[in-house]
Amino acid sequence: MKRLVVFDFDWSLIDNNSDVWILEQLSKELAEKIVELRKKIQWTDLIHMLLDELHQQGVTRQQIENALTKIPFDPAMIEALKIIKRGKGEIIILSDANTEFIDIILKAYGVRDLVSFIISNPANWDEDGRLHVKRLISPEDSPHKCENQCSVNICKGRELVNYLSLHPDGFNQIFYVGDSLNDFCPATKMSRNDTFLVRKGFKLEKFLASSKNELKPRIVYWQDAEDFLNAILLEFK
Repeated sequence: MKRLVVFDFDWSLIDNNSDVWILEQLSKELAEKIVELRKKIQWTDLIHMLLDELHQQGVTRQQIENALTKIPFDPAMIEALKIIKRGKGEIIILSDANTEFIDIILKAYGVRDLVSFIISNPANWDEDGRLHVKRLISPEDSPHKCENQCSVNICKGRELVNYLSLHPDGFNQIFYVGDSLNDFCPATKMSRNDTFLVRKGFKLEKFLASSKNELKPRIVYWQDAEDFLNAILLEFK
């Protein structure tokens, strides 16, 4: 049986927000700027701007990479990834973080080879060691026009559909793991045979509690990595 497991990254696969983490670790001043500017500047653009300021402060690529390797990544979540892979599940990440942060963290914890594909805001280092982050959907692109709580720079529902279109044989079952409002859209593309794994205590759970949308997939709520691991053990025995 072919099964696909799709993970959001921040606060779903790992126990923090990677964008906020890097600034909190390397510049308290810039970490405070996030709070000040997050409602005035689009998030990905803001992170790109603050990473430039971080570079101007003299913070090196090595310092950024070292800080990312210390981000909380629960051993139970890592074990869940291994169980999914042993059970022949395909794992992808669909995140509003960025490709470079995700790649560095996965490699640091020895699980990059368990993940088949990363869909996120593209990021790259220039020759001066400055990290550039761009929106997955740039301001010059046609807007996604989705009405399902999606951020302007990414429609996770559309990205999931696009990924599935690259696999014409399809999957017998899809699992989606998320915590935020932009994780709602993918669930609207899933079937009754699928499972929506929603983290407790975050915006997605609260939205679902107040929403009148009737989703097709089964919804499973989980509190922490141990809770998630137990849910995965029931599915990937």
